[in-house]
Amino acid sequence: MSSNAIADFMATAPLAEEGGAISSDRFDYQKNWALARLLSLHQGGGNYVLLCELHEDIAVLDCPEQPSSAVFYQIKTSDKNAWTLKKLTNRKKGKEGSLLPSILGRLCAKAAHLKGQKVTFQFVTNNGSGYSFKTPTASHANEASGQRLFEALNPDEWESVRTCLKDELGEDFGDILQDGLMVSIAQIPLGMHNEATLGLVTDFLDQGGKGVHINPKVFYRSLFDELRRRTVAKRPTGTIADVCKVKGIDRQEFDLMLKSASLVAPAAGAWNHVLAELHKDGVSLAIRANLRAAYPDYFSRMQSPLDTAFRKDYRLLVAALESAVLENPTLLQLAQEAVARARKEPGYGAAGLSPEQELIVVMMAFYEAHP
Repeated sequence: MSSNAIADFMATAPLAEEGGAISSDRFDYQKNWALARLLSLHQGGGNYVLLCELHEDIAVLDCPEQPSSAVFYQIKTSDKNAWTLKKLTNRKKGKEGSLLPSILGRLCAKAAHLKGQKVTFQFVTNNGSGYSFKTPTASHANEASGQRLFEALNPDEWESVRTCLKDELGEDFGDILQDGLMVSIAQIPLGMHNEATLGLVTDFLDQGGKGVHINPKVFYRSLFDELRRRTVAKRPTGTIADVCKVKGIDRQEFDLMLKSASLVAPAAGAWNHVLAELHKDGVSLAIRANLRAAYPDYFSRMQSPLDTAFRKDYRLLVAALESAVLENPTLLQLAQEAVARARKEPGYGAAGLSPEQELIVVMMAFYEAHP
């Protein structure tokens, strides 16, 4: 155990059980919200690490080694119904008849472990849903800090919330939660969250020339996939730094992703040559369409320096290309021979590449070596 209470909690405290299945669209909305938060953190300067599904939907620490502050975000969407205090504090019965945590109860339960620390608990919902009580309008809501729930309620309402949480948690955290329990409205619309987040990525890349030659759609997909991988990853045993490497993205890693994207971006020229060559060779439209659909995943994995399985299979495919017979009449046939050779190599296949991705690796490597 270290002397840092936040680090110890994030790295070793028991994780709460999931409260049920998460729908695919809700899952994607949560990832898009996290992506937008990541962009704003990076634009803001200073150190940070954003963690996925670690004690909460999203958590943000001010440092991946010795954090002095933490913000826990719970993100829930609703198509039309506003969030009432009753919905936020209601406890449903579980299968065994025991009471399940309420929405705010689960969010605030961490207060018992983090007394005396600089922590904030923020409930976020989508624009168009909102709350039945007073909050800033969506156009003025500050997603980074939110509004104190204490300020959004009249005294009787706050006392009701405080009593419900005291009964649920077995302790009165009213003084802590008066300053630390926040609510906010996300600016990402529920019906178009993919498109809206892509727009944020485009704006981010346009600022200061960061996005020179980087395709916003492909970089958005790369970021989204990285967040998804960290969401489903299990918390490792070890220090907070070990946990952050597996479950989070910090400033250093985000900068590395930007750099990798910049280095890979010129490959777009090689990809255009590949498509032109396939068209010239009379490769069927269906095959070309499948290859185009697989390209974003290939590009995403090319950008990830931590994807060791991909790097290993990539090297084996390129080695197979170098030994393949160049007399193959078409680029596709050359790639198919190289893939067949690579599949026979011991240890190949750890990356789980699709047949289309295997072909893309070989064809791109060929054109990058023979521009």
